[in-house]
Amino acid sequence: MRRPWRIIAIWRKYSFNKYISSILFALLTSIALARAFQQFYFVDAAKVHQYSLWWHIPFNLFIWWLWMLFVPLVYWTMVTLREKTGNPWSGFIVYLLLPGLFILVRQTIAAAVVYIIIGQSTFLHTLGSRTLRAPIIWIDFVVYYSIMIGVRIVEYQQKRETDKVKIVQLQARLTQSQLNALRSQLRPHFLFNALNSVSTSIFLKENTDAKRMLALISNFLKTTVTENNQQEISLQQELSFINRYLQIEKVRFEEKLTVVRDLAPETLTASVPSFLLLPLVENTIYHAIVPNIHGGTIRLASKKEGDVLTIIVEDTGPGTNETARKKKSGEGIGIKITKERLEHRYGTNQSLQFEHGTMGGLKATIRIPFKQQESLQRVKPSGPRASNEFNRSSRLQRT
Repeated sequence: MRRPWRIIAIWRKYSFNKYISSILFALLTSIALARAFQQFYFVDAAKVHQYSLWWHIPFNLFIWWLWMLFVPLVYWTMVTLREKTGNPWSGFIVYLLLPGLFILVRQTIAAAVVYIIIGQSTFLHTLGSRTLRAPIIWIDFVVYYSIMIGVRIVEYQQKRETDKVKIVQLQARLTQSQLNALRSQLRPHFLFNALNSVSTSIFLKENTDAKRMLALISNFLKTTVTENNQQEISLQQELSFINRYLQIEKVRFEEKLTVVRDLAPETLTASVPSFLLLPLVENTIYHAIVPNIHGGTIRLASKKEGDVLTIIVEDTGPGTNETARKKKSGEGIGIKITKERLEHRYGTNQSLQFEHGTMGGLKATIRIPFKQQESLQRVKPSGPRASNEFNRSSRLQRT
């Protein structure tokens, strides 16, 4: 029971697509009609026995349409012989032996039809007249080589589609690799600093701070491992993640760290790459908060400008020209990966710019196409509820 279905599946696999099949069908139909009119008006006119045009038309259509059945066989044979690249006879088989075989089969069927229906001569005589003594036989070779061209076109199209799929898969793998590299870059020294703060709190017998810090670290790591495996999340989710990070840093720096938020409610449902803001925020902590004895301020802002989402991370650090901003060994990898991720995802429709900000420090501005996160399109934030958590201008308070 399986064999007929398998034959049908193979037959469909090695058939042309609708476009090329339509072209071949039109070509064969044109040849058949031309041959029918030629035989009726020119060939039969010189013979004693004349046949109706309604005999020539269906007969020629049937005979020439047989090539449509041969297409999968030609296709399969070409593919099979190509896989056996070491066969020295493959060219001879494909270009000479195979067309001769198909033409012989087609003319044998035609001779059998003529012999059965008309029966004026023997079968072998009819077959010989259609193969050895028929100058029109060259058209069969033209049809065969046209089918070969069609096979090449189909293979080229299939290769293009396969290459496109491979490119998309490689880009997805590259993006995932970049995301994994970004995570591995962010975690080590951040965890070292956080755990060092826990150790200090325990040493100073500040057990409440130590417990709170451990809870925040646990929550943060849970988010990085389980929730942020997606390539894209909403800006609201990204800000929630950043808020967990800043809560941990707040325990470390206490009143030295101030966060100002100026987030447009309509931007919270926008789709952004996961871990987009963490390298920038971490950069501000390292350059604006750590070296300053009086601490500093970090400003997070977002707005929608037409079809563009603009996100700003700004600080009160040394700005762009100070030596304190110079990279040390191993630094800057997070920013570099972020730039590469934006380029791979948005092409030229994105930018990440660094400039001297109005707060006296460095201002990082991200611009990407505004697109709502699908899971949040129906739940749009509005008014005070949306801005209650994210859109505020105040210090992070210890709870």
